Amino acid sequence: MQFIQKLMFYMNGRYGMDELSKVLMVVGLIANILSGFFGGWLLQGIGIALIAYAILRVLSKEKTNRYREFTRYIKVKQKVMTKIQRLKNKQVQRKVYKYYKCNNCKQKVRVPRGKGKVKITCPSCHNQFVKKT
Repeated sequence: MQFIQKLMFYMNGRYGMDELSKVLMVVGLIANILSGFFGGWLLQGIGIALIAYAILRVLSKEKTNRYREFTRYIKVKQKVMTKIQRLKNKQVQRKVYKYYKCNNCKQKVRVPRGKGKVKITCPSCHNQFVKKT
């Protein structure tokens, strides 16, 4: 019981574990495991550096800096997730819709498939062009 109390006292005021620290730990462990298979010292060094940085984040008392890093991570993660979601939606809808780019403003226009030749009007610049769906 004394060990737990000492650990709690030591961790008091520290930043602690967050999602970014967990991701860094997991990626570092995966890099170290892969370096064992491929024999790459560079990959192992990257893995160790990521794990060390994750531990530094967990034990850090600079909460504002760690929070700033975490918000940057969340912004990047959100951008990546929205792009992945758009690609998934496009993949699901590819049997129903055909996507074209406007020649004038390069905006993507979605047109239903199976309608033959269709006159498409761009919603932003009102340019008209004919395409086969």
